[in-house]
Amino acid sequence: MDNVRQQRVDSWMIRRTVALARRGGAATAPNPMVGALVVQDGCIVGRGWHRRAGGPHAEVFALEEAAERARHATLYVSLEPCNHHGKTPACTDAILAAGVSRVVYGMKDPNPSVLGGGAAMLRDGGVDVRCEHAAGIVEDFYRPWVHWLKTGRPFVTLKLAVSIDGRIAADMGSPRWLSCAVSRARV
Repeated sequence: MDNVRQQRVDSWMIRRTVALARRGGAATAPNPMVGALVVQDGCIVGRGWHRRAGGPHAEVFALEEAAERARHATLYVSLEPCNHHGKTPACTDAILAAGVSRVVYGMKDPNPSVLGGGAAMLRDGGVDVRCEHAAGIVEDFYRPWVHWLKTGRPFVTLKLAVSIDGRIAADMGSPRWLSCAVSRARV
């Protein structure tokens, strides 16, 4: 497969991992939501997402579903695989044990306990590793988690529409739209 086509496939797969990651929702907090796919010969043979804090990570679920088909396959992960032991073993250990030959992740993990170490450990283990940003989709997805990680505060978006005289309703309290349809669709 030529480089341009491979990059398109990688980008598409990373977008799929983000869609899988969303399934974890708030149950993963304080950990990030993560999605993973194992692809062998162009077919998805394993998928997983981080379901809850303290539970197995997305990579582990995807590798378990793929079983032996993970050997010499490509693993796509929305976030760089972890390389440290906490409540669960390091994902890099599971990836190396499964015999995955290539790992593509969507964003370097900004957590100080990972911060490039997962990718480095995989490279040291002979795995071809690359980061595919997927046109900023991954960064946008992780923006709230990164903000929380760096500041300890939640990421909040506030939409406030008021009239020029500071009111939010017309006379007699009857509702009236003060913002356009596009901005109303965001909330």
